[in-house]
Amino acid sequence: MNNQIEPRRPVRTPPVHPLAALVTIVLDNLFTIPEIAGPEVWIITIPLIGGVGFVTTLLIQRYVAKDGWGASIAKAMVMGIIAGVPFSVTGTAAGSVLLVWAGLHEWLRLPAPKLKQPASRDGEIVEGEVKEVKKDP
Repeated sequence: MNNQIEPRRPVRTPPVHPLAALVTIVLDNLFTIPEIAGPEVWIITIPLIGGVGFVTTLLIQRYVAKDGWGASIAKAMVMGIIAGVPFSVTGTAAGSVLLVWAGLHEWLRLPAPKLKQPASRDGEIVEGEVKEVKKDP
């Protein structure tokens, strides 16, 4: 029987922070009411929601995810456009994929469960420490 723990396969980090993906989903779902109202309302809502998506993603990527300004602006442009598309399916599908990806990445990063270690003898190294052996004179 093999008692060794196999290393988990690493999942690449998601391209955007999970909070930015969540903001994109929320902003994109705001289009349900303007979508019913018609294209006349889209003249106001597309730039407004796209701009809010751009600014929030920019700030999240820069200050929470610690990306550089160039990467933050690029990711903010993409997420702002996704949020600004006047159909709620677009941002929800993209945002959901990013959220699942981020959740899977964090879940697989969790430490593996510890197995019971066999009883050690004196003087044996146990978890990086050496037990002192005291001998009677």
